[in-house]
Amino acid sequence: MNNRFRKEPGITQKLLKNGKWSFQVRIRDDEHDITKSFKESDYGSAREAFNDAIIYRNTTLTQINQGTVLKRNVMTVNDVFEEYMGITTLSHSTKMKHRKLYGKYISHKSTLIQKLTRADILEDLNSMVNEATDGTLQRVYSIYKNDIVEYAMAKEYIIKNLTIAMQIPKSRVISVKKDTSTDRETILEVERLLLSSNVNPHNVKMIVNLIELLYYTGMRPAEAEALLKTDIHDGYISVTKQLGSDADDYDVVTRCKTNSSIRNVPIHPSLRPVLEELLDGNKPFLFYKDDGHYMNSTFVCNVLRRVLKGTGIKFNLYRLRHNMATELVKNGTDTKTTMELLGHSNYSMSLGYANSSDKRKEDAIKLFS
Repeated sequence: MNNRFRKEPGITQKLLKNGKWSFQVRIRDDEHDITKSFKESDYGSAREAFNDAIIYRNTTLTQINQGTVLKRNVMTVNDVFEEYMGITTLSHSTKMKHRKLYGKYISHKSTLIQKLTRADILEDLNSMVNEATDGTLQRVYSIYKNDIVEYAMAKEYIIKNLTIAMQIPKSRVISVKKDTSTDRETILEVERLLLSSNVNPHNVKMIVNLIELLYYTGMRPAEAEALLKTDIHDGYISVTKQLGSDADDYDVVTRCKTNSSIRNVPIHPSLRPVLEELLDGNKPFLFYKDDGHYMNSTFVCNVLRRVLKGTGIKFNLYRLRHNMATELVKNGTDTKTTMELLGHSNYSMSLGYANSSDKRKEDAIKLFS
């Protein structure tokens, strides 16, 4: 091989089959194993790649001497996970969910990241099959894949991707489809119980109005909770945002869940008196607690849980969205309109929200008699 570049300690030069140069930096001792490649094809010239390799080597050696590079024999799975949690842009609520699953199901927290194996990951997943659903298994696998393995690769703590083509075991838990249906009579009873409760009158009225808006629009609760007065105009409700959380805080107004979620929902005639009452409020947003803060789903769910305790009534805000989907499908609303009203990107999502009652099932069976 005809080297065009001077020899540099810790840097291997290689002329690839495509005629391009590659320079690999390798720093290895008892406490570190760092490898990084610099390819001509990623730069404007081989000289630029070579110079960057030298800079990387020199910078890394300086960091090692200063003790700012983690030693390879002390970086555990837990270190990687915590480091990822510290820099990720996941919302605050999502990070809390990841932490809960990580703490409950991942047993190899003290394992050195370089010693973690595919067998270790499968061991944790297999130990879950008798108590966790397929959805939970998938979420724990994703934590291993995204929060730990792929992040460790990006930081060059490890080289091999342990989760490629991994077969996720199937849950043995017998799952029963949850009843997500409701009806107008139930909704009116929930509102009656709220209005007769000892909960702050302002908060109760806001929750009742929120229920009515969700019933007549099928919006996601978080979308309704972020509505401003200026979103109500020309006979439509403009849905462009939702109330959620970011990496640092709760009750943050963010963009809609997907691009398909951005839509205009027609105002039902029965909803107009509710909106008129909400528009008379002294805040720029429609729904707010007596202390002036956003009325988020957590607060509403806690109130509903307290008021409905012991009544046997099964109700939550999302049942109102399922109800809208059911009515649209049952009444034969065309596919595109159903999708656009619900803010779905495909019709299968809309069908997934629709419920089929026992009565409709009985009617369908009678067709064969």
